[in-house]
Amino acid sequence: VTAVNLDPASGAVYVGYGQAGIWKSSDGGGSWRAIPVGDLPGVPDTAFVNNIVADLFAADTAYVALDNHKFGDFRPLLLKTSDRGARWTSMAGDLPDRHLVWRLVQDHVKAELFFAATEFGIFFTVDGGDRWVELEGGVPTISFRDLAIQTRENDLVGATFGRSFYVLDDYTPLRLVS
Repeated sequence: VTAVNLDPASGAVYVGYGQAGIWKSSDGGGSWRAIPVGDLPGVPDTAFVNNIVADLFAADTAYVALDNHKFGDFRPLLLKTSDRGARWTSMAGDLPDRHLVWRLVQDHVKAELFFAATEFGIFFTVDGGDRWVELEGGVPTISFRDLAIQTRENDLVGATFGRSFYVLDDYTPLRLVS
């Protein structure tokens, strides 16, 4: 299992299982429906599920980050469903080519603000994924493999593949970007 997420409000459970795809339960794990990665638009059946998260604001919405780098495909594969996994659309927007996505986190205040940990840095979007902006200011061009938001202080924490971590202290001004 590579990613698990629970949306307690709706009883939805999403499980990413490597190349086996996504398993979705709408009843808290009582029954399951498989979503093969090859059934997702633009995603090859060899892709690996890196991260899956339920939306913090909309019960029927979830996001999945996948990668196919073991087959020489470094495209950012980042998808969204708004109907509990029935249909998926890309939210990779203008993320640069060869920037596969490892993690996605959503701001706990502004629903359209997301951060993506990619192979070459951290990006953010204020419009739900149409336009992405690279975080700069001392952040190295390196593989960030994990992200977390510390909600009390509004800090973004990014962990690199090189065993380092960076903290964007109080990112609340990004909520005002349009």
